[in-house]
Amino acid sequence: MTVYIEKPAISFREELASLRNQPRYVQEVFWSAGDSSETTFTLERGWKPKFVYVDGALFREGTGEDYTVTYDGFIYSVVFSVAPAVVDVGIIAEGTF
Repeated sequence: MTVYIEKPAISFREELASLRNQPRYVQEVFWSAGDSSETTFTLERGWKPKFVYVDGALFREGTGEDYTVTYDGFIYSVVFSVAPAVVDVGIIAEGTF
């Protein structure tokens, strides 16, 4: 008994074309300064918050936690439960382009 195994040829043009059609994810850090009164930090259109750091500490997302994320259909905002003091606020956001 003879068994023949054929491997199909790989077309790199097809592979590259399929990669070209996939969305591109980009991460960016948006820096703000807390002022002890502002609780809402709005991102630019097209960016979704992924991680939030206040003065170097990672904050937790969720109701009853450090912050929540709101979305109005166009723009995401990070709403803190307590306004950050006069420190650096870093929001790592992800965008698809």
